[in-house]
Amino acid sequence: MKRGLRKRSWLNYLFRKDAGWWRKVILFPLLVCSSVYGVVMRVRSVLYQRGFFTTRELPCKVVSVGNITLGGTGKTPLVAALAQQLHKRGMRVGILSRGYKGAREKKGGIVTDGKRIFLTSTEAGDEPFMLATMLSGIPVLVGKKRYAMGVYAHERFALDVLILDDGFQHLMLKRDVDIVLIDAKNAFGNGYLFPRGPLREPLGGLHRASALILTKAEPSIPLKEIEELFRCYAPSIPLYHSRYAPNFFREAATGKRFPPHIIREKKVFAFSGIADPEYFIYLLKELGADVVHEIHFPDHYTYDSSDIMMMQKYSTTVDFFVTTEKDFVKLQGFPLNDMRLYILDIKQEILEEAFYHTVFSSLAS
Repeated sequence: MKRGLRKRSWLNYLFRKDAGWWRKVILFPLLVCSSVYGVVMRVRSVLYQRGFFTTRELPCKVVSVGNITLGGTGKTPLVAALAQQLHKRGMRVGILSRGYKGAREKKGGIVTDGKRIFLTSTEAGDEPFMLATMLSGIPVLVGKKRYAMGVYAHERFALDVLILDDGFQHLMLKRDVDIVLIDAKNAFGNGYLFPRGPLREPLGGLHRASALILTKAEPSIPLKEIEELFRCYAPSIPLYHSRYAPNFFREAATGKRFPPHIIREKKVFAFSGIADPEYFIYLLKELGADVVHEIHFPDHYTYDSSDIMMMQKYSTTVDFFVTTEKDFVKLQGFPLNDMRLYILDIKQEILEEAFYHTVFSSLAS
């Protein structure tokens, strides 16, 4: 069942602290690359701070939602929630994403104008296409050249606010609010910079943030130690907490919605190609599902017919197949009727009401 995609056991062993002396030899080149990368990122930041590199300003307000680590921290659900909140308050809001791995990443384009969807998931990328299907009345655009696409978005849609998806390291674009998300389960990983670890830049960069959000902040996770670490690098930045809340399940064949408890005590085959598949499984088990089979494909995985055929062999042994919204955009067009497939819809819950007040106040000032 492609168990090799579920756990990279040799990598887990390699990165263990007790893996042996040879581990240091193997990881030394990565450590050197991380050190060089860290110097480059620090110099880059100083050059922007001192005006040697230009930071350009859009003719509308800009809210950046990003992170300081690689992997899934929950940016897309927060971007969706924030866009909806701004839209409800009468603001003309749009979303701009790089469109990672999408065919239109370099050229750029409109994924949706808020009414019609113009690009496919292959063209737009997984997350922008998912946002386009989730949101109504909110334009979504993609493009690697953020400033140029931001100007175009403002001119095309007369925006009041542009939400920059995954923009914390994009220093060439001025932003009014800089939100940084950190996964409460993994925080900063092993503490090393890429490629030795998951950090995109040194932790000192957190001081640029307007707000920090600990995502997936479940009651079972001890947060005090992580919060104390934040305070070492960003003592005055407001810190908030969020978690995912299952919204409903949508049946792939009919589009009908069902309450989350539909999978309680049911045998489930769970599969996903996301950055944090373990948390997806955790949510299903919290809903009472008996997860008897699971496959963790790589993040941004492109499914093919052999994957569908392989999973369909288990149709007689499970009650439901369950996947994520991000994965379902890659599955449309495949014959899924024999799988009884359900898609988990989740929403991002900010545990402190003051978060949105902070954002709106910053935009109004």
